[in-house]
Amino acid sequence: MIEVYAEIIQLILSFITLILGGALIIFIYDAYRTVRQPTLLLFTVGLFVLVLAIVFPDLARFAAPSAAGLFWAAVISRIGEIIGIGVMIYAVLRG
Repeated sequence: MIEVYAEIIQLILSFITLILGGALIIFIYDAYRTVRQPTLLLFTVGLFVLVLAIVFPDLARFAAPSAAGLFWAAVISRIGEIIGIGVMIYAVLRG
């Protein structure tokens, strides 16, 4: 029974992460529209990839609950996080 509650809590937390990440992306995009600086747009893309990569394992757990599916979801998530952070670092250094 506790496993069901743990999965529900993880799903709720991933949903909250998506909402907060989406709100932050919208705020940064609004700042981009004001100043028209390409660095902010690139930073927004990196943040978008990062937020999706963070919640990917939680969402993949429902699509592929096998051990191999969970392993590859974690691997893909880490690769996405590295790409997202890399794009954000590139945007800041380029800026």
